[in-house]
Amino acid sequence: MQASVPFKNRLFIVVLLTWCVLLSANVNADSQKAAKQQNVLLISIDGYRYDYNQLHNPQALNQFAKDAATVELFTPAFPTVTFPNHLTLVTGLYPANHGIVSNRFYNPVLKRDYAMNIHEAVTDGQFYQGVPLWSLARQQGLKSATYFWPGSEAEIAGFRPNYWLKYDGRTPNEQRIQQVVEWFSLPESERPQFVTLYFSDVDSAGHHHGPESTQTYNAVQYIDKLIASLLKQINDLPIDINVIITSDHGMAKVDEFDRIYTDKLVGKVANLKDKFIFNNDAAFSLVTAIGENKKQDLARLKALVEEVEGLAFYLQAEMPERLHFSGNPSIGNAVIISNNHYITSTDAKPGVIGKHGYDPQTIHDMNTVLYAKGPAFNQATIAQADNIHLYPLIANILGLTIPDDIDGELRFLSPLLRKP
Repeated sequence: MQASVPFKNRLFIVVLLTWCVLLSANVNADSQKAAKQQNVLLISIDGYRYDYNQLHNPQALNQFAKDAATVELFTPAFPTVTFPNHLTLVTGLYPANHGIVSNRFYNPVLKRDYAMNIHEAVTDGQFYQGVPLWSLARQQGLKSATYFWPGSEAEIAGFRPNYWLKYDGRTPNEQRIQQVVEWFSLPESERPQFVTLYFSDVDSAGHHHGPESTQTYNAVQYIDKLIASLLKQINDLPIDINVIITSDHGMAKVDEFDRIYTDKLVGKVANLKDKFIFNNDAAFSLVTAIGENKKQDLARLKALVEEVEGLAFYLQAEMPERLHFSGNPSIGNAVIISNNHYITSTDAKPGVIGKHGYDPQTIHDMNTVLYAKGPAFNQATIAQADNIHLYPLIANILGLTIPDDIDGELRFLSPLLRKP
């Protein structure tokens, strides 16, 4: 005859088994959650034009692109210059909305100048709006790291990246790569899930020698070798990493463009020269009126500009809607725009051979490209997309809640994502 188990003991066993099942389920859920946490490496090759893979034939980048998710024409925001578009990539906002409207400008609210070489401005979060991806990650419990990404030295939306460095253009690219690998090699509790990396060599060569020059070819080949080394090292890591390679803008050959000297232009009218501050950047000039009768002075300037074929003058409130470049006091009172001139001043440095900043819908060479590979991506190709849409794509991959008040939308790049 079998001995019966006392009721209390049977109840205890049932409770114990139930507790074990629930504990196991929680452990499995936590394990699955950890396993599903994606990692993203965002690489910017400054000044990498949309056709450089074909024009300069970089072996590693072409190999990477073969089965990558691709945007063939990745269109930067206007103006197509470095700081505004690097901030657009990581905020999902047009420059007028994230605050960095040019590489240099005057902010009348702060009563201060901003420029890439003014450290006190670059590191001051008051100039920046929006929530960069590194701040979004920190807000929602993830870690981030940046290597020389514009804006990452400032505290924005309450955060800096967990790991960041003061910009020093002399830092060897090999050292930058090694640091990225080390970040991804950290213990899980310390490891950043979102990392950025920046290279300036291709942009510099394009400026000084032109986009189709031997020097730019050599710069592309050099960066290509670095990318090959980086990809090999991260592929050897025990974690999966989604790698996104893109740029802030393309590059056009402009050495034959007619020069427009703003000081000469206003010098045609007596007493007008001292009525304005011009922030010139070849493709455009941000105009701030400083005279007593601003409306009259701007009308006189407009008349002068419109005498020059190919030059356009817009009061800020009258900017073409498609440029999304209004509503921010740092833009100034007006903007002079050209797509076939080089706007400068007589006291500026001699113009370069290659330049950007132009309207990407008119000057095709302003476009760049996007290649992406990793567990989150398929091999889809999109013909064209605006770069404001990268932010919600990366946030989605990282499992972050996407802010409602951005300009980018996930739907434009979601075809690049692997379906669950």
